[in-house]
Parts: sequence; C-alpha cells; structure tokens
Amino acid sequence: MVATATWSPQEDAAVIALSGPLDRNSVPALWQERAKWLAGEGDLTLHLADVEKVDSAGVALLIQAQKILKQQRRTLKLQHANRQLRAIVEVSGVADLLNFND
Repeated sequence: MVATATWSPQEDAAVIALSGPLDRNSVPALWQERAKWLAGEGDLTLHLADVEKVDSAGVALLIQAQKILKQQRRTLKLQHANRQLRAIVEVSGVADLLNFND
C-alpha cells in the first residue's frame, strides 16, 4: 500500500493529511514531494490520524522535515499520531525532536 499526502495550503500555514503506511516502502515517494510541503511560509501541520503503520523510516522522515523547517524558523506540528508512532519515537529516544500537538 502507498501513503498519500493531501496538501492544503492556508494563508499562514499548511496542513498535510497523511494516510496509509509511513514506512520504508512509502517514505521515498513522500520524500520526493517534500519540496512542495516545505515551500512557503508559516508552520506545517501533519495530520496523522489515517496513518496505518509506521517504522523507523517514517520517523526519520518526520525528524528530517522538522530539521529543515527549524532552519527556516518554522514549526512542524504533528496531530493525531497513533500509539505505534508515539511508541517508536519514545523508544528511539527522539521524542524531544518532534512536536506532537493533539
């Protein structure tokens, strides 16, 4: 299954709703779309309610996006993350790098 990203630009921010798996199989395609998500101004919110499964590649994608946005003095907000994503982030010791905003 392939992850999909629905991008909704707003005046001072953007919201992207991700759905499907966020794993080693889907991350390369999502990473190719990053220029579209990371362009613009304002904060970026990722709505994760429809993400079915996550692995370390998905977490790495989120951390890299956070790093890029931070360099641009912008914020990445993660909304409605499932338990699996939160557990991987906690166990990996990278919770301080991501902004869960539920």
